[in-house]
Amino acid sequence: MIDYYGYITTMSWRASIALEELELPYRAHSIVLGAGEQKSPEHLARNPFGLVPVIVDPDPADGGPPITVWESGAILLYLGEKTGQLIPSAPRERAEFYKWFFWIVGGYGGALGRSAGLNEEKRYRLFGGEAEYEQAVYDDFTEASRAAHATLDERLAGRDYIAGDYSMVDVAAMGSTVPYRLHGVADLSAFRNLSRWYDRVRARPAVERALALHKEEGHVLPDYYREALFDER
Repeated sequence: MIDYYGYITTMSWRASIALEELELPYRAHSIVLGAGEQKSPEHLARNPFGLVPVIVDPDPADGGPPITVWESGAILLYLGEKTGQLIPSAPRERAEFYKWFFWIVGGYGGALGRSAGLNEEKRYRLFGGEAEYEQAVYDDFTEASRAAHATLDERLAGRDYIAGDYSMVDVAAMGSTVPYRLHGVADLSAFRNLSRWYDRVRARPAVERALALHKEEGHVLPDYYREALFDER
């Protein structure tokens, strides 16, 4: 049984959605970031950077010792290759998959992540209380996030999923997209194609189970942040 280590983060959601979609048996372990558990010797032995998610697979395909995988994108590719699911096998489709997968993990996820949670209080802490500079940085982050949403919206025109059939590209994108209100997007319906895709993927039972995994831990967050993080409507 795979051991999964995560918390209430969009990157963790990517891993938990993949595990649920693939119906792989796993044990979930919460690494409470606010309590510093990610810096414990035990967790640093799993991931030297002290980040989540991490998985430990005691039954790898080669029959050797357990394999530890960190970085959400690496976890999705590892699980897809382990099971032969959610990654296309044909060379042309696989090439299209990889292009969009790495953009989602790096470009899209990066743009959204930089904008998340930059509320007034956090901006003050990050940028030293200089209001003009704070606002300029916040505006830059928000504009980059909206541009990334627009790019994905354009890609989804006339498509049900991002790269052919439902795949790890959609899993990765869903993990990042759920808290869109924290990314400077008040209403996802402004991006019609993206909104349609979001509703379709969000309704998948595996996605709902994955998002519920750490939901009880959200009580430590301010109400407005928790509601936006889980897209509670």
